[in-house]
Amino acid sequence: MWSRVFVFLIGAVYIYHQVLASEVVIHDIDLVLELRIPVSSDSSNFTELFRNSVRKVSLPYTITQSLNVTGLNFTTGCYPNSTGGLQCHCEEQFAWSCDQCNIYGACSNATSQTCGCINGLPSDGALCEPITNITQCLTPPPAPRTNATTTNPTTLMTTAPPTTTPLTTTPNITPISIMTTNTTSETTPTYVITSVTTPPMPTTPNTTTEVTTINTTNTSTLFTTTTPDTTRQVMTTTTATRTTTTTPLMTTTSMTTILQTKNLSFTMDKDFDPSYNNSNSTVYKDANNAIQKQCMEHISTLVSVNIIEIKSGSTIVDYAIRANSINDTEIAAVKSGVFSQLGKIYPVIFDSPAPLTFDPPSVIFGESVTVTCGPPPLDLNFSTIATAEWTFNDTNILEDSDHHFGTANGTATLTVKQFFITDVGRYQCMLKDSGSRGIFRQISTGTYTFQNEPLIQVKPMKQLIQCGAVTSVTLQCSVNSPYNVVFNKENSTTGIRCVNDPVYGSGTLNYVAEAPCEPNYVGTKTAVCGSDGQWGNKQDNCILQIVQQLFQQSQDLNNNSFPRFLEKLSSATVNLTEQVVDSPGTITAIVQILNNVANVSLSPNISITETSMKNILLTAGVLTTNGSKTSWGYLNGNDTSNITATQRKSVSSAFLQSLETITSYLTNDSFNIDTPSIILNKTTFKNTFMADFDSSVEIDIPTSDGRSKFITVVTFASMDNVLPARDKGNSSIYVINGRVVLVQSSGTVDNVSFTFDIINNTLGNAQCVFWNFSLFSGLGGWDNGGCVLVSSNTNVTCNCNHLTSFSILMSPNTIFDIVLDYITYIGVGISMASLVICLIIEAIIWRKIRRNTTSYLRHVSIVNIAVSLLIADIWFIIGAAISDAKTVNQPACTAATFFIHFFYLALFFWMLASALLLFYRTVSVFEGGLSKTSMLAIGFSLGYGGPLIIAVITIAATAPQKAYIRDAGVCWLNWDKSKALLAFVIPALTIVVINLLILLVVIYKMLRRRAGDSSQAAERHVMVVIARSLAVLTPFFGLTWGLGAGTLADPTNRGISISFALFNSLQGFFILVFGTLSDKKVCVSITIFNQ
Repeated sequence: MWSRVFVFLIGAVYIYHQVLASEVVIHDIDLVLELRIPVSSDSSNFTELFRNSVRKVSLPYTITQSLNVTGLNFTTGCYPNSTGGLQCHCEEQFAWSCDQCNIYGACSNATSQTCGCINGLPSDGALCEPITNITQCLTPPPAPRTNATTTNPTTLMTTAPPTTTPLTTTPNITPISIMTTNTTSETTPTYVITSVTTPPMPTTPNTTTEVTTINTTNTSTLFTTTTPDTTRQVMTTTTATRTTTTTPLMTTTSMTTILQTKNLSFTMDKDFDPSYNNSNSTVYKDANNAIQKQCMEHISTLVSVNIIEIKSGSTIVDYAIRANSINDTEIAAVKSGVFSQLGKIYPVIFDSPAPLTFDPPSVIFGESVTVTCGPPPLDLNFSTIATAEWTFNDTNILEDSDHHFGTANGTATLTVKQFFITDVGRYQCMLKDSGSRGIFRQISTGTYTFQNEPLIQVKPMKQLIQCGAVTSVTLQCSVNSPYNVVFNKENSTTGIRCVNDPVYGSGTLNYVAEAPCEPNYVGTKTAVCGSDGQWGNKQDNCILQIVQQLFQQSQDLNNNSFPRFLEKLSSATVNLTEQVVDSPGTITAIVQILNNVANVSLSPNISITETSMKNILLTAGVLTTNGSKTSWGYLNGNDTSNITATQRKSVSSAFLQSLETITSYLTNDSFNIDTPSIILNKTTFKNTFMADFDSSVEIDIPTSDGRSKFITVVTFASMDNVLPARDKGNSSIYVINGRVVLVQSSGTVDNVSFTFDIINNTLGNAQCVFWNFSLFSGLGGWDNGGCVLVSSNTNVTCNCNHLTSFSILMSPNTIFDIVLDYITYIGVGISMASLVICLIIEAIIWRKIRRNTTSYLRHVSIVNIAVSLLIADIWFIIGAAISDAKTVNQPACTAATFFIHFFYLALFFWMLASALLLFYRTVSVFEGGLSKTSMLAIGFSLGYGGPLIIAVITIAATAPQKAYIRDAGVCWLNWDKSKALLAFVIPALTIVVINLLILLVVIYKMLRRRAGDSSQAAERHVMVVIARSLAVLTPFFGLTWGLGAGTLADPTNRGISISFALFNSLQGFFILVFGTLSDKKVCVSITIFNQ
């Protein structure tokens, strides 16, 4: 059993092929698909169902990111006939070529120039072709009733019917098919009827009869062999010489008539009904009457005309004209007449053979283009244009700010204000007559000539030259064809600071240099010449040219261009992923495009459908890939340092907010969109909601108001590449250790729980945060307001009272160890208690120590060392409390850090004062030199003046850049950004080294004096006590803060951290033991006081 065979043409398949960095070449190809369906498995109206299904396909249709289908045409349908063969019909606006009509024969058993149906499916793969593409076959001139033969050789195939020739005169009609060998590439099928008159003759088994064809110019003889009761094909050749048979009887005259058949069709813009094929239906009668009338009026040799069929595709009427001769003028008159007659009662469509015209014919992206339709031919009798309807890729074009309609002098115009690559496609116009129901239709060919905007590249763009040092500079300038360039001169200046940089050249101090972008990029690179002779503050503003074009178009989007624009944006971004992610300027431009899309989505005329949202997510997903991390790092750092009053939002924050805005305006449908980097789920719920997304985030809404509402969840696979881990304390020590999820609901949700899978299990100190766009004057950052950490084990569970974009932050550099906590707090407690005891002892013995100047100054130093460390420990506890608070108080944390820094430095500077006192007493005469008051003044100036200067300079230099305290909210000097911690480590370790050197000198001097001088034993005793305390405390403090420096080099080393915490927390105890109790006179004084 034959199958139904359906063939459809996929036209204008755009394959995007990357040639250069930003150039995309569109290859336009046609694909032919053949569908075979067994007759036993389909319904009687399958063809109509299939035809309607093809029409409903939304175009353009994206198969892959580099393969788009922009046209789909059902061309050919083959059906089994009663004899077991196939009849292959052409759809509307398609026809078989005359060659196929000749070879297979038209379904009406006749041949013609073109036909809509043939008896068979061509084995060479030939299909119905567009009517406008079929070359008309050669039509011979009208022939007289007597056959005019040519002098060129002609082959005739004659088949005689089975007859017995009687003795009387009998008319013998023989159908003859003529194929002329000297025709052009286009052939005309004809019917030849030859009338032969034969005189009485005897019946013979095999007779050769002379048949003569009369011609006004020459004579030809045809030899016909007739065999009784048999039928044979005889090859007969026409010659220029008269030939006589063996039994000549008489001359027979051959009279020949040539019939031509022309298959035509017209379309009515109305829904098809199978009943139209009923000859009694009104539509059939009206169509037949119009066809009959117009053919009789305009076809001079008309033989017959009849309707072949009325079929769907709107409503298409196929009819066939048979005449002795048909010329193009008569056919055109018939078409116009049918259109004029039927157009009064039906919406008949007249298809223009000429395509739409474009002005200018060479289209430049971003410029205005006018498409002209019409005018209709005069013989259509169009009165005036009532309406003009325009479509683009079979989608209606509505008049808006980008598309303007006009009519004048029988023509209609469509003006595209800014023509971009998204406007490339198939345009069609339909003009409706105000005086009838007739429609004039004109279609574009779909081919345009594009001309890119001029892309000028100059190297160097600007360069300063030292006068007299350089005689010439080579300037390279290029521009894409067909443009030319003009050079502008600029004078040189002196005072060159930055010299001969390969990109930015030379420049003076604070000179802003410009450098060109790479090929296929637009914009410039800039840099500022610094005082160090290096180019700094480098800005890369280069944008891919195609993205720049899309950015220009995004500033003026409407409901017509919006879907096509998003499709082109996603295609360009995905196809050029590598170039996009490596260009900060291009990323910024795409974010600005998405922001424009978000602004357009606020319009009630714009709908964010599932298809549009998928294109948006594909674009956004490219910007979040791992390859973009370096570019985002540059953009985030640049935003932090260069944010201004006019640009209050960082690029990364603007990117996230544009997605939040777009998502909130999705159409009221439930759907899931899965892209490589972003997943979107939109659904409804009433009371409760629980779902797992991407197996990494679980959302639970335990209660709601009971009303039906939409919830939209967008899960980002790698948004950590985009958003900086900057928390409310402006900390950058944290990292995003879970998926970023955007949640929105059409109703109110007051309680939602999130469970995040942890990406890196080695991190700790989880924080539940959301992105707060208003932090840091619009820069944006992670905020934990309204979110509480519920649990943190193998995953992290958070509970929040609002919806937005959420994630978790965890610290990579903070070691969470219970042993460290115990050592720190117990040790600090012991240290503070020891310091209090030390100060009490000093108060008890204060009167006795004032008798000796050296002893007095030593105890002054010990008291100030103890006071400094005690106050530093107190501020350490205050800072720890501030750091552990749910919300870090930045001013309080800054104050705590300042006082900890100041008093820890005071501890070391008073140790330095004590060492200098020892050194001074060792190398000078004991009873001479500086007075007690002078030495006290020097001691207090050094002990508190030095630390105050260092602490003030440190906070003044780093606080304006928000780099004074640590980003993690820890109240201590910053290390990552400003290295402010060096303002403590360097002075402390320097004092340790100085004290050790002084100690060595003093020990050497004291040993020499002990051997040679026994006087002033009391003075010597005090110096020994000072030396002994310094000998213990200096190495101890040096070791302690040396371990502190070790924690900077290896912050994850548990042994170093525990050792530093132990030694640091016991400083007060060591001061008590070796600074106070190691002095025997102090012990004696305490004993006497107790007694």
